[in-house]
Amino acid sequence: MRIKKLYPINLKLLSDRKSLVYDIFRKVKPHKGAFIGVCKLDGSFLCDDIEGTFASLAFSELLYVVKDETGNLTVRQSNGNELGILPYADSVLPKMLMSRGINVYCYLEAKEISGSDLALAVSIYCDNY
Repeated sequence: MRIKKLYPINLKLLSDRKSLVYDIFRKVKPHKGAFIGVCKLDGSFLCDDIEGTFASLAFSELLYVVKDETGNLTVRQSNGNELGILPYADSVLPKMLMSRGINVYCYLEAKEISGSDLALAVSIYCDNY
């Protein structure tokens, strides 16, 4: 199987074969920066306007990672629209990098809407250091 043909990914591939998705990103290298990981965001279903948010998101859109008052890493669009939270397991290394002053950011890799549920997958990167 040609790994490059599997990019762009979808949420089913991410949930079923996460290690393969990591291999895809290491081989394809679709974005600049140091690749950290890929994950599905937590809390995306809490967006105020799910359909509007879905429509406003573009594949490979640069997203910003911000540490909120509770210590979670929140992912936001450039307009400040909050999209969700990096899961705990996927946020440990980014938190450590951010505490050392290294910029961490995401790219939108996949999006799905099902009824009133919004699901988003992002790739996580940091500045080369």
